[in-house]
Amino acid sequence: MVGMPTVLICDDSPTMRIALRRTLVLGGLAVLGEAATGEEAVALAKQLKPDLITMDVMLPDLDGFLATRAILANGPARIVIVSAAGEALQSDLSFRALQSGALDLVEKPEAGGSDALQAWGKALARNLQALAALPVGTRPEAGPRPARPHVGERRAAGFAIAVSTGGPPALARLLKGLPPTLSYPVLVAQHIAAGFTNGLASWLATQTPLKVRVAEGGELAEPGTVWLAKDRTDMVLHEGGRLRIQANPGGVCPNGDRLLRSVAERLGKSGAGAVLTGMGADGAQGLLAMRRAGALTFVQEGGSCAVDGMPAAAMAMGAAEGRLTLDELGFVMAQLGR
Repeated sequence: MVGMPTVLICDDSPTMRIALRRTLVLGGLAVLGEAATGEEAVALAKQLKPDLITMDVMLPDLDGFLATRAILANGPARIVIVSAAGEALQSDLSFRALQSGALDLVEKPEAGGSDALQAWGKALARNLQALAALPVGTRPEAGPRPARPHVGERRAAGFAIAVSTGGPPALARLLKGLPPTLSYPVLVAQHIAAGFTNGLASWLATQTPLKVRVAEGGELAEPGTVWLAKDRTDMVLHEGGRLRIQANPGGVCPNGDRLLRSVAERLGKSGAGAVLTGMGADGAQGLLAMRRAGALTFVQEGGSCAVDGMPAAAMAMGAAEGRLTLDELGFVMAQLGR
């Protein structure tokens, strides 16, 4: 990419469009245009071909979900959902947009003064700069392979997952085919903006037969259940199979390395885990700890990742036995939970 990354802003609020323009320009991005409706966003995306698009979800004509689908139908694009948390409809549209191909979800800033808005804007600009450097294109699930992987007579007492950018649709695909009678819990560290965890749990519950719960701390990690950490915390597996919630010290949240290391310590060779799509390297060290403890460990196959950063980092340090497509990994998880 040559020069500054270019951005198209879509938001029905003139005030938010002004704030986004100012903060993105200060963050080293060039704003090519602004759209107040979903239909305008679709037309301008086709005309301007920006490197990135920020997409509101509550729009007066096409909502953010439909606009995202329409834009991606015209060709690949890097779309980031910028949404207010709190409303059930908004959360549902946000995750449906992610399922349709948007890369990330960012919470709109709350009223908190110019300093808070400036800090939020800097973080958003950094995120967009990183996404702009990624190859743009569709990431279909890889084609069929000669044979599905088998784990023999191995069984698991728990399966831990670290995942980031592109995670919600990857999790939905991975978990949809698992039986509700799965004999172990699935513990997930999905990097997500504060305010959206409950929405993610509610949306995932419509995508899988498994129960989906947000851990508050102290719960027994019940089998047949997908567990997420509550907002602004890390989740770890503690003594007796109970979940402990810890304050996140900063950085990615919830932290995948902390979760996977705790599973390595508590379950050893009875554990299993995977690192899925995402930027950076979170989860790689934790997955390595699991493998050294005798657990089965995998990473998502690169061609099906929205971003192959985290899986590639884990593979580079020898933390995984191999790469699997989401369908293959789901097959392995079902075998481990018979």
